[in-house]
Amino acid sequence: MTEGIEEILKLIAPGTPIRNGLENILNAKTGALIAIADNEEVLKLVDRGI
Repeated sequence: MTEGIEEILKLIAPGTPIRNGLENILNAKTGALIAIADNEEVLKLVDRGI
């Protein structure tokens, strides 16, 4: 279980693309729904953003 948490923390560490995106969302004060997935069902439902 700890390994999973460590992997997530690595993804959202300062300087990573996901962290930069999260900070942009927070600074814009617009909110967002974030889906992180890599399967066709989810990809069909989401807009890939701006």
